[in-house]
Amino acid sequence: MTEVLSKELKTYEANLENLLGSYEGKFVLIHGEKVLSTFDSQMDAVTWGYRELGNVPFLVKQVLKVDVPLSFVSNLLGV
Repeated sequence: MTEVLSKELKTYEANLENLLGSYEGKFVLIHGEKVLSTFDSQMDAVTWGYRELGNVPFLVKQVLKVDVPLSFVSNLLGV
């Protein structure tokens, strides 16, 4: 089984250098191969994602030079 957000993570990695230049510390929302927007808070990004995209997988990630691993429970995966 393919990883649910693998395309979004690849998009993040491909755009990281540009994102760091303008948006370091902000939160980016990525759906598929598109960086849709940046936000000051994670909650703003998640709220916007659900409002605009609905209940579909999308990535909200803080733009940082050093990646800090986090773990969350997902209703989508039934975990």
